[in-house]
Amino acid sequence: MGAARWAGAVAILAMVVAGCATGLTAVADAPTAPVNRTVTLASAVGPRTAIVHRPTGLARNSPLVVVMHGAGGTGEQVRSTFGWDALADREGFEVAYPNGFARYWNAGFCCGAPHSRHVDDLGFLHGLVTQLVAEDGVDARRVYAVGMSNGAMMAYAWACARPEDLAGIGPVSGALVAPCQPAPAITVVAVHGTADRSVPINGGVGPKSVSHYDYPSVAVSLAPFVAADKCAPMPKRTDRPSVQLSTWTCSGERNVTLAVVSGLGHEWPGARPASPVKRVMRPPAPLDATTFLWSHLRTSVLS
Repeated sequence: MGAARWAGAVAILAMVVAGCATGLTAVADAPTAPVNRTVTLASAVGPRTAIVHRPTGLARNSPLVVVMHGAGGTGEQVRSTFGWDALADREGFEVAYPNGFARYWNAGFCCGAPHSRHVDDLGFLHGLVTQLVAEDGVDARRVYAVGMSNGAMMAYAWACARPEDLAGIGPVSGALVAPCQPAPAITVVAVHGTADRSVPINGGVGPKSVSHYDYPSVAVSLAPFVAADKCAPMPKRTDRPSVQLSTWTCSGERNVTLAVVSGLGHEWPGARPASPVKRVMRPPAPLDATTFLWSHLRTSVLS
């Protein structure tokens, strides 16, 4: 190589090295993944835990959705099947998946070990929200509790006992089994199937009930909230394919909404089945409960 060409190559190499040293040619960092962590709170029955999903770059004062599993379930189980993480990433809110004691919730007059041992699930959930407000800066005026089955019952019980914690609740396949007089003025968005044999839509002891509890009907469960929200006595009904939507017009910015899914059993409509075979064979649900609940809860703010 000639002297001139060699000198030119050395000069170029020096420029590249200098650029690297000063960061001029640094490769951009990969996008930061959403943060998932486990939060632990002390309690009278031992450590209580919740999985928390916080989307990348989530601003402070963003909403919080607390998702409660059904009887025998776990926070991880509903996190992996209900689709809340993906919705939170798109819409910009934090999600918490608390674990019930011995996989159940003390929702008032039901269910399992938490009920028989008088576990303070209300205190645990209140403490969880308080900690996430302090640590993550979520908006205390936009906290929503949703749940499936026993978790839905817990959402009702939470609203009745500590209405100052919540801007709205979304019970799916559940019933009110806690004292609730007087009921709080709060947004309620409920989903229930006509073929639910665990918590029957018209009340009673379901033939597949694990608690054998004599549940009130969905109408009876919603009635105290319809009255507290000063809603019109008769809802506006809209029929969709396989779904009847009832919407009560209420005072203020609160609302009460019920989606009744024809032929739906005791399940969360739109949930992703755990089995790969069921994911392939199962037909699409007529309603995605996760998106439906969020779309009706998101505008409610605790006054």
